[in-house]
Amino acid sequence: MTQSQSITRIEPGPRMSQAVLHGGIVYLAGQVGAPGAPVEEQTRAVLAEIDRLLALAGTSKARLLTAQIWLADIADFAAMNAVWDQWVDPA
Repeated sequence: MTQSQSITRIEPGPRMSQAVLHGGIVYLAGQVGAPGAPVEEQTRAVLAEIDRLLALAGTSKARLLTAQIWLADIADFAAMNAVWDQWVDPA
């Protein structure tokens, strides 16, 4: 296996890793906020964890390709987006 085909697992667990690096792309496990906390707090915590995992993988949100966000209640969309908009790289 060549270097570009290698797999690097970050914080592996019994079923999955928190992040996997393969072919120059970092794949993150799903991150979840604390149940019952306000959506803004949950969003900040999740985004901080994403920043941490990306740093461990040697990259940052500036190189983000895609994101999938699940909300328990669509009524929280605007509040979550307000935090997201402050976090996401403007480029």
